[in-house]
Amino acid sequence: MKEQASNNCSPGRSCRLGRATRRLAAGCVLLILSVSVWGSSGRLWAELAAWARVAEDIRYLASEELEGRGPGTVGREKAAEYLRDEFARGGLRGGAPDGSFFQPIEIPLRATLDEAATRLVLRNPAGEPLALERELEFQPLAAGGSGRRQAELVFAGYGISAPDLGYDDYQNLDVQDKIVLILRRQPQQQDADSAFGGATPSTHAGIRNKLERAKQQGAAAVLLVNDPFTTERTGSDALVATPGFGMRSAGIPLAQLSQAVVERMLETTPVIGPQQQELSSVAEVAAAIDQNLQPLSQPLAGWSAELELVFESTRVPGANVIGVLEGAGPRAEETVVLGGHYDHLGYGEQGSRRPETRAIHPGADDNASGTAVVLDLARRFAAREAPPPRRLVFVAFDGEERGLIGSRAYVENPPFPLENTLAMLNFDMVGRLRENQLTLTGLNTALEFESLFQQANETVGLRIRRWDRISRMSDHYDFYEQGIPVLHFFTGMTDEYHTPDDTFDTLNMDGVLQITDLAERFLDLLLAAESLTFVPREQSGDR
Repeated sequence: MKEQASNNCSPGRSCRLGRATRRLAAGCVLLILSVSVWGSSGRLWAELAAWARVAEDIRYLASEELEGRGPGTVGREKAAEYLRDEFARGGLRGGAPDGSFFQPIEIPLRATLDEAATRLVLRNPAGEPLALERELEFQPLAAGGSGRRQAELVFAGYGISAPDLGYDDYQNLDVQDKIVLILRRQPQQQDADSAFGGATPSTHAGIRNKLERAKQQGAAAVLLVNDPFTTERTGSDALVATPGFGMRSAGIPLAQLSQAVVERMLETTPVIGPQQQELSSVAEVAAAIDQNLQPLSQPLAGWSAELELVFESTRVPGANVIGVLEGAGPRAEETVVLGGHYDHLGYGEQGSRRPETRAIHPGADDNASGTAVVLDLARRFAAREAPPPRRLVFVAFDGEERGLIGSRAYVENPPFPLENTLAMLNFDMVGRLRENQLTLTGLNTALEFESLFQQANETVGLRIRRWDRISRMSDHYDFYEQGIPVLHFFTGMTDEYHTPDDTFDTLNMDGVLQITDLAERFLDLLLAAESLTFVPREQSGDR
């Protein structure tokens, strides 16, 4: 991506002036609307201006002009340029190693399957081979990566390990060097009161988390089958497209089987239920797990699989956008990172929950909302008379939707030493505050976090839902892996997630501003803290 100067009479300047005019017009309209709606609440004009400013950021980032901010699109480049210009306008300097605002990265655009080399053969207890037909009976998935494996088959339920919820599919199950068969999504999707939250996907339902758990347990590969709740709802046992779960290889081969194939296996070797009953269909197995929320993991006696998956990846350039506000005082060389990813799904070619629909996926909540919060925090702290006591690094990450590409690039080539990085705050999907409840991941990653956050929240008064398991689902994960305390601000999954319906009009803008205010108060306390005590994984209860 070419970084253009924005202080001369160039086409870039004309574009910027147009943006400023649009911002002013939108701000005036929004202020008028805000006064009519909130006039009786006594909001200060400064707060109304902040509302309009952040709303305009989100509107622009989620606009059709930006094409869903997908990799390889002009819209994604426009988003990066917008963020660069706003960081510069606010008074920040470029934070990339070369002094610019852009840290270049490469993003996988598409995965090309070597069809001739790819195969999957099951062997039944009699040793008879069952060669499966690709796209009809099985689908290779790029998120797992290439690999060749031959091993016994083990059924591992939903492939979830959630001891905090009293559920672990891997407890007392040996999957070392074996191929695990798992169900998609999560148990008890028909029960809104379930520990997993019903039909709304929890972090435990994520494919990345399931692959990571299987790897940690020593599995050789993962085979996935659609859960019956989804197939009944959609009326289809559709196989996910090869790039559907992303293209950053998890290092453990992954393929999806059709329910018909799995049920042929279960007819020969049923899963044994809690009352020793034989369960010979996917629906029966899922229903038995759902009934008491107890795993039914067990070997599939006599069954084995041979698979070979071969992928080649096409990559396009991308960039993290990094702005820096230098600190002053004895702790000026210590860094606090504030981040949120600005990329999204483009036209939904990959990662969409409506894969049959080619349309712009605006990504207003995911994650124009979080990007706008990071941007406004940068403006707020840069506008203060005194510099912060520690360096503040504001990062709009690219490539999150393709597998945390941007955050991985940051920690592998950090502009500022990780050993002097005090904490990382991540804002990902903060646009849909409901019932005044904010979910926080990572309060358990520093001993001091909880006390500091309680102080910060005294004046804002949000209801806090803790999530102590540190998952791979957003950019804070790579920082936590480096021994850095993290905090992820999140307002929860929605029906609009990863669909063309994730638009500005679905957002709770008042909630976005509450979260921004809360983050500012917390950051002030964090910057004043003497130090933080990192809590390593084995003590944090995250896995």
